Amino acid sequence: MPKVELIAGALFFALAGATTVMLRQPLDAVGWVVLVACVAFVALAVFGMVKPAGFARGMPSRTPGRPTTEFEIGRRDDMAPAGDPTASLAMGMPSGTSREPPVEPTTSELQVLAATIAALEAVDGLSPGEVDAMSLWNAMQEIDPGQAIGLYEAIGSFSMLHDLGRTRIGRMTFVPAHTEYDASLLAEITASVLTSLGHPMRSEDIVVTLPADGGQGTANIAFPIAGRIETIECSYLWKYPPDDLCANLKRFSRNDDPRQLVCADPGDQTLLYVAIREGSIGELNELLPAEIDQFYEA
Repeated sequence: MPKVELIAGALFFALAGATTVMLRQPLDAVGWVVLVACVAFVALAVFGMVKPAGFARGMPSRTPGRPTTEFEIGRRDDMAPAGDPTASLAMGMPSGTSREPPVEPTTSELQVLAATIAALEAVDGLSPGEVDAMSLWNAMQEIDPGQAIGLYEAIGSFSMLHDLGRTRIGRMTFVPAHTEYDASLLAEITASVLTSLGHPMRSEDIVVTLPADGGQGTANIAFPIAGRIETIECSYLWKYPPDDLCANLKRFSRNDDPRQLVCADPGDQTLLYVAIREGSIGELNELLPAEIDQFYEA
């Protein structure tokens, strides 16, 4: 708490304590409770203002070089099963929560990363050789050092690689689940989805009109495509991704290269959308090491 607030709070409770002593003589039970609470707060506030510098230096600090991101808020470490990390792969569960940064990936981590890459390559979501397992593992360690990698983390590692500067990865679009949505972010998502469907697009070419009051409502998105201007609508709530934006964009798949827009939620607060070969979602899910489907149609 800032010192100014501590001083103000201490003065207030000191005054409240003095007033209690003056107005409630002799002190009854309630008076004593109020007086003790006021004295305790004043003492804590004074300690907060004069505590030695060594106390602050002893507090834990953020890992050097590790960016603080929204991913840290919602990682599902509490869902990690105990025991052999490889046992969770078939169930699609997080594989573990070791927090010590490893020197190199385990064999099982490389296997699940390679299997995820191969599955996405098989359905044309990635180009062969575009991404390798070590790049994904390094991205995971850069943003979340020590996090053991199972299937959920393998899928989420693409968004971490994207956060580290890869502006384009295959036919992928990364949609943050909890952030402040504005016209610029909606334009970026729209441009990314259309590009993944085979229509190269810049966010600068897209015009987004939000609800008049800036609150919940309907947003209009206009963009040039095939020599004409198309307009779609999507639901808008400033803190949540529009659940119908990608669904409305998927109809712009090209006739000469039909694409199916699919989505996965790896639980890292970023939804992953991929434009895969039409009709290949079953193949994608079958190739991933999980008993339950990880990708569903947008």
